[in-house]
Amino acid sequence: MNLNVKNFALISDVKIDFGEGMNIITGETGAGKSILIGALGLVLGKRADTNSLRNNQKKCIIEAEFDIKNYHLNSFFEAHDLDYENQTMFRREINPAGKSRSFINDTPVTLKILQELGSKLIEIHSQSDNALLFTTDFQYKSLDLLSGSHNKLKEYVAKYHAFIRKKDFLNQLKIEEEEYKREHDYNQFLFDELSQANLENIDEISITKELELLENAEQLIQTYKEADQLIQSSDHSIVNQLYELIKLLNGNKLTILNDLQERIDSVLIELQDIGNEINNNALSTEINPQRLEELNNQNNQLFNLKNKHRKSSLEELKDLLISLEDKLVLSSKLENQIVELELELKNDENELRKLANTLSEIRIKNCSKVELSVNELLAQMGMEHSLIKYQIINQDELNSYGCNQLNVLLSSNNGESFNELKKSTSGGELARINLTFKYILSKYMQMPTSIFDEIDTGVSGEIARKVGSVMKNMANNQQLIVITHLPQIASMGNYHKHVHKTDKNNLIETQVRDLDGNERIHEIAKMISGDNLTKHAIEQSKMLLN
Repeated sequence: MNLNVKNFALISDVKIDFGEGMNIITGETGAGKSILIGALGLVLGKRADTNSLRNNQKKCIIEAEFDIKNYHLNSFFEAHDLDYENQTMFRREINPAGKSRSFINDTPVTLKILQELGSKLIEIHSQSDNALLFTTDFQYKSLDLLSGSHNKLKEYVAKYHAFIRKKDFLNQLKIEEEEYKREHDYNQFLFDELSQANLENIDEISITKELELLENAEQLIQTYKEADQLIQSSDHSIVNQLYELIKLLNGNKLTILNDLQERIDSVLIELQDIGNEINNNALSTEINPQRLEELNNQNNQLFNLKNKHRKSSLEELKDLLISLEDKLVLSSKLENQIVELELELKNDENELRKLANTLSEIRIKNCSKVELSVNELLAQMGMEHSLIKYQIINQDELNSYGCNQLNVLLSSNNGESFNELKKSTSGGELARINLTFKYILSKYMQMPTSIFDEIDTGVSGEIARKVGSVMKNMANNQQLIVITHLPQIASMGNYHKHVHKTDKNNLIETQVRDLDGNERIHEIAKMISGDNLTKHAIEQSKMLLN
């Protein structure tokens, strides 16, 4: 991995080429070593803000280049429509407004994709990671990775979470079913009431018209009778008078009257037609109290239903009927769905138990081998009287990791009883146990680069040398970047970089330079004796480097 940082915190422009093997970073407290880790975190997808900018008028650019040719990541690039390159470049830009952009091989990507690919390329370990040893997740995953059951665990976890989601869905359905059950009888009553009203066969407009006709039948018949008398039935009807008028006009042979005669003929024809229609209406209008009562009942029922359900129209009542029917059908469907889900969950649980039992068997069978590997490495780091032990207890209830309750126990001295790890470790012991697991796991995880950020706290002297030796071995399989304050560890690196601050025009700036030869001897000597270099410290430094 190589790192390029511009305009970030105390860094103006720094380019760092990390070599293969073990890369050491040293420097005084506050020189900016943690800033490098912060920059790397940003380019791998951590949140950014404008406070990170050294000059808030310019954008911050951080680039990290990885050699990924041996890590089988082609499928990831294909899945996210990215150009695959053996030398893959991450880039993160933060502008003065706080807007951030991310790129992989010059292709814009989301932070999520940046984080996902970054997690496959680099792992950063800090002092706070020591607490991970106490977490259930780390203890299970490390045991399963080292005992060969990691793929089984992944399969189990995926199925377990699907099982829990299905179980939650079932519980939600049961809550809905209870609600529907509480409302069912009332909904059924409303549905029956609306169904009996025969809403589909009701024509509200026709009912209104027919009601108006029946309610006014007597008055209409009388009106039709009088109108008929006036128009054509009486001796002095309008039609008879028009006939007289026509006779009068016909008696005069004057052509000037022809137009008037034609118009009067037209009026006569129209009046006769109106008279016939009045006659027909009078004959068709009947007084029917029984039909009137029937329609009034129907109209009153419709009015009451609208009022009861707060609806303004017949169509809204029809919609309500459909809605009630849907609820009643859904209640029945829910019941069937719940029965089916319960059966599925029973089968799923049986499958999960088989997987959990398989996991448990593999763990129990192989945990002694894992313990042996861990304890051998602890002995190499000066904890030869300490023993790590896995306590695996079977239980009936399934959990996120199977059917086991797992405890990692430690005996710090020969003959001492085993206690939970978090109750029986000092800071130095915890750092070494953490490194032990990181070292063993690194053989399985195939991570291109690992960074150790002062995880060697609490160790010194010969123990520090042994810790450094383990790191050196770890660097045979991957690129290792180690930030340390221990000369024993610093002396074991293949490369050594020094972080320091300079004052340029009253501006403090972090810079990084490669150390070689005498520079490296003097840096390690300063780590031994402080700024006051002694001949003895220089001799010790040379001895460590050799």
